[in-house]
Amino acid sequence: MKLPFKIPKIGPELDLEAKLTLWIITSFAFSILFFLSIIDRAGSFGSIIGSLISQVLGRGAFILPLILFWLGVVFFRLQKNMQLAKDLNSRLIWGLGLMLACFSGFLNIIFSVQNPGQMSRGGGFYGYIFYPMALGNFGPFGGSVILLAIGIFGFFLLSQLTISQFLDTVQETLKNPAKFWDLIPDVFEAWKQDGKATSDNVVLESIDQVKPKITPVTSEKVVTTNAVTPTIVNDNKETGFVILDPNNSVKSSIPSDWKLPVVTILKENHTIPDAGNIEKNKQMIQKTLQSFGIEVEMGDVVTGPTVSQYTLKPASGVKLSSIDAVQRDLALALAASSMRVEAPIPGQSLVGIEIPNAIKSPVRIRDLIQTSDFFKNKDALPVALGKDVAGRKMITSITKMPHILVAGATGSGKSVWINAMLVSLMYRYRPEELQLVLVDMKRVELKLYDGIPHLLAPVITDSEKAINALKWTVLEMERRYKLLEEYGKRNIADYNQFLSETRIKEARELKPLPYLVFVIDELGDLMILAKNEVEPIIVRLTQMSRAVGIHLILGTQRPDTRVVTGLIKANIPSRISFAVASQIDSRVILDVGGAEKLLGAGDGLFMSPSSIHPVRFQGCFVEELEVRKCVSFWREQVELHGFATNKNDEVTQTVKAKLNVPGMQTSSSNFEDDNDDFYTKIREFVIQEQAASTSMLQTAFGIGYPKARKFIDMLEKEGIVGPGNGSKPREVYVQAEY
Repeated sequence: MKLPFKIPKIGPELDLEAKLTLWIITSFAFSILFFLSIIDRAGSFGSIIGSLISQVLGRGAFILPLILFWLGVVFFRLQKNMQLAKDLNSRLIWGLGLMLACFSGFLNIIFSVQNPGQMSRGGGFYGYIFYPMALGNFGPFGGSVILLAIGIFGFFLLSQLTISQFLDTVQETLKNPAKFWDLIPDVFEAWKQDGKATSDNVVLESIDQVKPKITPVTSEKVVTTNAVTPTIVNDNKETGFVILDPNNSVKSSIPSDWKLPVVTILKENHTIPDAGNIEKNKQMIQKTLQSFGIEVEMGDVVTGPTVSQYTLKPASGVKLSSIDAVQRDLALALAASSMRVEAPIPGQSLVGIEIPNAIKSPVRIRDLIQTSDFFKNKDALPVALGKDVAGRKMITSITKMPHILVAGATGSGKSVWINAMLVSLMYRYRPEELQLVLVDMKRVELKLYDGIPHLLAPVITDSEKAINALKWTVLEMERRYKLLEEYGKRNIADYNQFLSETRIKEARELKPLPYLVFVIDELGDLMILAKNEVEPIIVRLTQMSRAVGIHLILGTQRPDTRVVTGLIKANIPSRISFAVASQIDSRVILDVGGAEKLLGAGDGLFMSPSSIHPVRFQGCFVEELEVRKCVSFWREQVELHGFATNKNDEVTQTVKAKLNVPGMQTSSSNFEDDNDDFYTKIREFVIQEQAASTSMLQTAFGIGYPKARKFIDMLEKEGIVGPGNGSKPREVYVQAEY
């Protein structure tokens, strides 16, 4: 019978760290309790427990408290380094069980146990199963050989050593008795390698203001196009953990003393997504569609971090538009806060219905950047996007996009994703390989990055400096194109490879060109203040800068056609939309609807040049504390070692050179500086005639209407002439001097 109300959960929901604390306390408590029970010091109930343990293990009963105590120590050490959780698997249980079987069986052989009544004086019931019950026909000597083999196999399962490694350790022990402790089985051999890093990371995780100590990096070396491939000594595909051979360091294509950050300063994700009652939802979907006359066959269900996708195949003759029309009815039947229908799923003859999970799981950036897919990515500028609806990692290269437009309403996760993108870049590239220009018109999102050596200028919060930085980037693009043209190269990769292989003396003195990523968080503010200057520059850069390694990341929370214009969209095919307010906003960004049905908090749609339909994904999540640790890591190297940074004062200064940007309208002051003589003549002419109109300037100076109109607007801004008065000439406010 189904209850008319839901029974609330009484116990607290515990994360992995809280569960480990509970296991530690439980292991130590039961270890002491069992020991007191065995020696009959735990009361009447303890006597019952002690008697039961003695019946099961016999004279080996004291081993059980020791095993529980050892497990408590294991859990305690695991809590200090969560990365070692990958080694906590069934091998631990099997190793302990086989070694205990060997010990209990030998007790039965030693004390000549032949029947169940004698079990307690030997190895108990557990040992009796192995000898004499299973191995009694082999006799004491044959049984001893088999039990010894079982115990040795359990030892190697527990220690995770190979026979050759064990023999090498024995030889070293004979030479140096202090290495005897290496023979003791320890399921966490990685502690011997990660001990120092673990102690440092405990300080980083607990103190926000303390800067992380710089430690030699072995597993997070950068991999570039010309880099040496690292030797993988442990690549666990299930967990995604990669351990690189520390003796085979991965060298960058550029010699550098910079160290890359370690992944241990980032937090791990311990939350497992839960889709809820899948079978019930499948039945409800099918039943609801049948009530509207839509026959479907339910398929598989894939669970992602945020949503689960239920696949179905419509019957022959069913229109997909009929499924789209009943979305609201499906959401009502499923009691879903939001629902999205993907009809059809790209590449499949199926329809996907995406329903929010009962328990959502955040996608920590560490889950993606610590994998071999990220560090062994051969493409330049790889970034961690997040995970798709099936839970697959999405790692793509900025050079393939090659520019990104990111949009979303306030609180949708747009700025958090931009932070995750910047962190992933700082984990792969050193300052001589990557230059950054950050424009933060909101003044609060990107200021955390002030001081990192990758920046060409401090984080820009002023609109005038931001425009100057865009103009400088155009000049930098043209300078790089001249270098490529001089040596006959098509792109930055060919040019840098040419410099590393050439024997030409002049070329060998040149430095490889670094990639330049220009990030603007809140494009809308810039477009409102100076659209006539900003839009042509952005269009020019998006058209041409890809080949020379310059890429734009544009973020806005105003998905409006006045901000995201047609020219900008035409040149930026890669777009990311997080939750927006309406379908109109979604169409402005993606040209299709769907973003208005997203859940927020990093739930987004990604459209790339290689796909026609947007792909739903859960964006990477990075906390402010993690960003501060990564930034402090780079600042520490600058302060301790005095390394040179990328800072260039010319980036934010007023550009005096003429820009080759079609359609850009300069301000009156810059225009007057460039056309000082011509503008002065026009101003004197208007003041002398005490009248001004575009036709008058066209006739007097032989210029076209657009240019004449610009001069009239400039004169009006300076207060020399008044506003337009229909077909009559404008009034001149400045009197002529005689």
